[in-house]
Amino acid sequence: MKKKSAAGIAAALSVSAATAMLSVASPASATGSGTSTTSTVGYVCQSRYEGEWFPINGYSRDFTTTAPARVFPGAAFNVAFDPAPVFALGEHNKELTDIEVAYKVASQAKVLGYKLVGGSNLGSASFHVERRGTDFVVTSPDSIPGGVEFDLPTLVVTLSAPSKGTVTTAPGGSDFTNPSFGWNRLSPVSNQWDPFQCYANPQTPVVFSTTAVG
Repeated sequence: MKKKSAAGIAAALSVSAATAMLSVASPASATGSGTSTTSTVGYVCQSRYEGEWFPINGYSRDFTTTAPARVFPGAAFNVAFDPAPVFALGEHNKELTDIEVAYKVASQAKVLGYKLVGGSNLGSASFHVERRGTDFVVTSPDSIPGGVEFDLPTLVVTLSAPSKGTVTTAPGGSDFTNPSFGWNRLSPVSNQWDPFQCYANPQTPVVFSTTAVG
């Protein structure tokens, strides 16, 4: 029975995508026009039910990233990360908390500031940004009900271009201890809290944006 329940949850733990919310900091003015690109990130995912871990295969999410194709050395510019809307099925997610999504920004560029903008159907949940090395993690300790489509924050990072080279961005995270995307979920069946964890599949790497300097 456990295996059947786990398989059913794995098949139905679908999440779509969104845009975002809440101001965290005011970045500097940016230069250069932005080009928007939508990328699909394939994930390696797992969850747990009644103490038993099970894989969730074939899970992916879309992100739209806006960044200039080229900037001058030393110029300030913005990169915006806009995830698609999220829908966690209510029959497997009574409540969600500790939602997080991670983005990676190449270390060649100096970070001038960052903020969160937009968002919808977030209730009273408040999101913020955590810095983890070159990763920016958008997260919230608050709860959102399952079975409701909602928009996660769009993260806008303001950068100062290096003297040469390129500035790339990509999904953050690396493994289940350092996830790229996920949350904790309250099961309406077991009434237990269990994690839903994903990291970007290293076998199908994705680059969100590339900005040339010069």
